[in-house]
Amino acid sequence: FPPDGCLPDLSEDSLSRARAYAEEQGQFLVADGGIVEEEMLRKLIPAAKGLGTPTLRVILSGILGGDRRPLAGKWDEHLDSCIATLRSVLPMASEYGVSIAVENHSDATSRDLLRMCEELDSEYIGITLDTGNVLSVLEEPIGYATRLMPFLKNVHLKDYTIHPSDEGYRIARCALGKGVVDFPALLEVIDRHHPVITKTIELGAVHARHVRMLMDDYWAEFPDRVFSDMLPHQRLFWDHVRPRAEDWRTPHEKAASDDDLAAYETRQFKESVAYLKEIGVI
Repeated sequence: FPPDGCLPDLSEDSLSRARAYAEEQGQFLVADGGIVEEEMLRKLIPAAKGLGTPTLRVILSGILGGDRRPLAGKWDEHLDSCIATLRSVLPMASEYGVSIAVENHSDATSRDLLRMCEELDSEYIGITLDTGNVLSVLEEPIGYATRLMPFLKNVHLKDYTIHPSDEGYRIARCALGKGVVDFPALLEVIDRHHPVITKTIELGAVHARHVRMLMDDYWAEFPDRVFSDMLPHQRLFWDHVRPRAEDWRTPHEKAASDDDLAAYETRQFKESVAYLKEIGVI
């Protein structure tokens, strides 16, 4: 819930009314911010407190599909800058009792986020795990989650299908259980370590993400990896990659009518809820 985008202001009255409404509906809230920036954090940490949520979700960048090429030669510098900004607001986060949960928003590897959490070493810094976005950086969900398990604060349940391209592959949105994420196994691992953690259904991006792993310059901003480290991702890829001829486009990408888009969104949400009931999550 992005309070500064959904409320008329961030006054105590507006925040308390939103909090009361959520409670009446039986809903929990996670405050939502944008790219790590000090002014935003100092504004939304108190807002999260006013909403009654202990968690503020933020992202490191606007990079999609793991494509760091726009930051050529600058990813490590950018990550260092984000870590410095987060360190500067930690006293405020501690004062308000609000944890800043950085999402793997198609840009950060598990090792990037592990480094961030270990350097900041604070109970008020953690991770929003997006279970589908890990595919953008050529990792697989269970390994990614396991490496960051001590730092998880919030979980986005997202699934994708995988479609090959000449440059790598696309990940296309789908209802939970229709794609590549092994939710029963993943959630068993998460729940074992975090029996109480916020989880939300997040259907994937309306436009497929293109992971251009076969392009030489895709790798320029990633540290070298030994192939054995990539085996879990490669096993998942080859087990689930769809036929090249299959149409990966969403109705959004086919310029469908508003009515068709609404029906598509509603159907995927209902299918996701039904799947989570089927596997005993809800």
